[in-house]
Amino acid sequence: MSGTKKANDLSAEFLETFLSTIEEKEKEIVRQIVQRFVDCGLPVKTKQYGQLCMEGTFRILCFIKKSAEAVIINNKGMGRDGMSIQVRIDDRSVFDKLNGFSENVKNQILSANDCGHCSPKCEGKQYVFTYQKNDYIKCHFLCSNFSFQNIDKNDIGSIMDIINNEIAYKQTRTK
Repeated sequence: MSGTKKANDLSAEFLETFLSTIEEKEKEIVRQIVQRFVDCGLPVKTKQYGQLCMEGTFRILCFIKKSAEAVIINNKGMGRDGMSIQVRIDDRSVFDKLNGFSENVKNQILSANDCGHCSPKCEGKQYVFTYQKNDYIKCHFLCSNFSFQNIDKNDIGSIMDIINNEIAYKQTRTK
């Protein structure tokens, strides 16, 4: 059996299927993320996994630049329990705003895996920032970094602030 099907454009049917596989409290953030990318005219793709062990595993891939996902929404799996939202944070100034985020989002950013240099492409691209006198070294790539889980309505504004900031930041740098 084949692994991953190629990425397809997001359809209304796929979105409804995806939403039917997650908890009610998580549906609003998925809708808001997808709508934000669509409103900006940015590509939103989907993948459905075909391996038996990953049956029912779906991803929504949101792009700002053609070759790199900015946001990946997983309905389950991918090494995590339940739905997760992976965000590539390129604009390091977001770390200056941590106190304005919900406690859950702030804690997940601070506890995200430190850069493990798991790939040669990581060399020199980790983020270094200080928060409350503690140094953090986070990965530039999506790997297992900046993956938000157990999201409730109090977290939506914080995650959308990060995503809106990334869209604005990257669009000024995209040709």
